[in-house]
Amino acid sequence: MKFAKINTELTVSDQITIEDLKEIQAQGYKTIFCNRPDQESEGQLAFSVIEKEAQNLGIKAIHQPVIGGQISDDDIAQFGSYFEGAQKPIFAYCRTGTRCSMLWALSHAKTLPIDEILSNAYIAGYDLSQIKDRLNSLK
Repeated sequence: MKFAKINTELTVSDQITIEDLKEIQAQGYKTIFCNRPDQESEGQLAFSVIEKEAQNLGIKAIHQPVIGGQISDDDIAQFGSYFEGAQKPIFAYCRTGTRCSMLWALSHAKTLPIDEILSNAYIAGYDLSQIKDRLNSLK
């Protein structure tokens, strides 16, 4: 698991395991977002397994499956709504962390400067320059 801190409210990573949940809890995360559809790849842990263990550890888990490379306006609005309502800090994961960082970026395009969004993602290890036009169109 590769932790990548976007800002004080959000950290993203690749696929997590049950063992990772204890570390996520120890670091003080209150909510987990999963942006992967179940069975996206072979051997992937089902969200229900993660959710059950997260709940046992006192962490809320939210499943918003989004197909990589096909982020819709509805996906952006839903992520933004979940983000607003979630107890922070949030730990979000998908296959590589890119999808989560894109959803965060796109859902914050109206409220944060685009350069700040791109910079935060880049520092965390995600080059989102390919969605700069879409970010600007959401302003």
